[in-house]
Amino acid sequence: MNYTMARVQVYLNPQDVSLVDVIAEKINIKRSQVIRDAINAVALRYTQVAQFLTVKKPLRNPLLELVGMEKSKTGKVGLDVDEIYND
Repeated sequence: MNYTMARVQVYLNPQDVSLVDVIAEKINIKRSQVIRDAINAVALRYTQVAQFLTVKKPLRNPLLELVGMEKSKTGKVGLDVDEIYND
């Protein structure tokens, strides 16, 4: 893989720097790699959230199209349902 990384400056809380240093030491990689990996993971998650938020909702709800497709045999289904659950 041949690419050039851009140098950027970020400000972190001292606790976050300590945590990154502990992780880097335990798994024997550089601090910068831990930070890059964390940024990549969060960027991927944010991309998924952004895609979810921009999904176009269907104009029609297929379940609502089922309403009234069959006639009631008694003509008073709503009353029958109320009677069942109110007793």
